[in-house]
Amino acid sequence: MLPVRSAESGLFGFIDLAGEIVVPPQFHGVGPFAANGLAVAHLDPNSESGYGFIDRTGRIVVGPSFHQAEDFSKQGIAMVILDRAQFFRHGFVDAAGNKVFPADFEHARSFDDGGLAVVRTEEGTCGCIDVRGELVIPAIYDGIGAFAANGLAKVRRAGYRGFVDVAGKQALRPAFKEFGEFDACGLATFKAGNHRYGYMGSGGETRIPARYAEAAGFAANGLAKVRIAKRWGFIDTAGALRIAPGFDDVSGFTYAGLAIFLHTNGKWGAINASSDTVIEPVYDDIDASFDPTVLEVVRDGVRGYITRAGAWIGNQLC
Repeated sequence: MLPVRSAESGLFGFIDLAGEIVVPPQFHGVGPFAANGLAVAHLDPNSESGYGFIDRTGRIVVGPSFHQAEDFSKQGIAMVILDRAQFFRHGFVDAAGNKVFPADFEHARSFDDGGLAVVRTEEGTCGCIDVRGELVIPAIYDGIGAFAANGLAKVRRAGYRGFVDVAGKQALRPAFKEFGEFDACGLATFKAGNHRYGYMGSGGETRIPARYAEAAGFAANGLAKVRIAKRWGFIDTAGALRIAPGFDDVSGFTYAGLAIFLHTNGKWGAINASSDTVIEPVYDDIDASFDPTVLEVVRDGVRGYITRAGAWIGNQLC
């Protein structure tokens, strides 16, 4: 289901993938539907606690109760910002809007697929809790990144910049001064002394030598964008060039499995992993949508949705 907005009232509803309205516009804001069938909805703009949750029919399941709310995680838990009486602290609720555990925090992120959530204490330090609300990684870090598929997260604190595992053990301290987070293929970018970028493996070893002017993480399809001289192309996890550097600007393969590129005509299109143009460069903007198989586009001032094959679904305004 995709959000649409009424041109008359400014309220939001949903259309299906055929472009038909299935939930009439009636909300002041909406989020995507999670695996449990619920979505965040802004229900009352006049209240400091105006956010709740709706189901796929538009029925209000949890009325306006929160200052802000995030999408439900894989575990069916949503991070919410509580009301003024609770000092706008961050807590976690279930599908009925009830707290999953009593503890709340100065700041928190949603639970990841592995069942960990980063939280920040009043002292400004970060740790991780599990779905019971138990602190399983001590709050001793200045920052904690996302846990990658290889089970490592980038952390920083005084005297340490490296990675910890899901048990909180300091697992890797790379020799490089600059490095990124691990990606979907278990590799992380690093910047070498020659001011070029390469890729390291989970043990900190160099997997692809530092020879690129810029480099980004690998997508799930095993391709990463790299800049060679002034143009962008794509390499595989062995460092072999798979798509020649022919783009002035291009995304990774994170848009419905496609990469978005800027054409010389100033418009945006999309290619697949074989470098075939599957969406012609006729759009003023292309972005991801609530549905992983659908793209949000703008053309001649009209905002709408298309499939990854380029077929029109419907307008965002109704």
